[in-house]
Amino acid sequence: MARADPFREQVTLSDVDAAWPRQYAEAAARIAEALAVLRPTIEHIGSTSIPLRGKPIVDIQVAVEESERASAIAALEALGYHHHGHGDVPGRDYLTSRPVHGPRVNVHVFAAQSPLLADNRIIRDYLRAHPDAADEYVRNKDKALEQGHTDLRSYSHAKSESIAAIREAANRWARATRD
Repeated sequence: MARADPFREQVTLSDVDAAWPRQYAEAAARIAEALAVLRPTIEHIGSTSIPLRGKPIVDIQVAVEESERASAIAALEALGYHHHGHGDVPGRDYLTSRPVHGPRVNVHVFAAQSPLLADNRIIRDYLRAHPDAADEYVRNKDKALEQGHTDLRSYSHAKSESIAAIREAANRWARATRD
């Protein structure tokens, strides 16, 4: 049976759900157990981690040594995740879980040395610390849907300028907080 293209998945947004932290913790615990021998770093990222109105999908980033990425992907597939290659983000392996019952989860696997790990973390932390920026981001997400960008690829592309601006502001903020 052919797998559905995850980038054609229809995007819907939902208000913050108090279950998101628990859903992350449960999925992360299963991932940590499956990957224990690889000593992964596992983090909650994306809108459900902030938390913000967003896609009701828990995003998890996993970092392992570059030489262990194939093993990590195989272990995640054994848990029921579907691997979709890099998903338009070179340096990332993208996996999804879409059970009939239970939380929907995206797993982003990176090499431990990838700068994308810090990028995702800084954006998350910046939006947590800056409610006005987070509110503006939510408005941009709603606007993308209102303009008809309803599949994941189109929706992501429509938000790209907003994400770039947030990344820039987040990096300035991170540098200022280190100084």
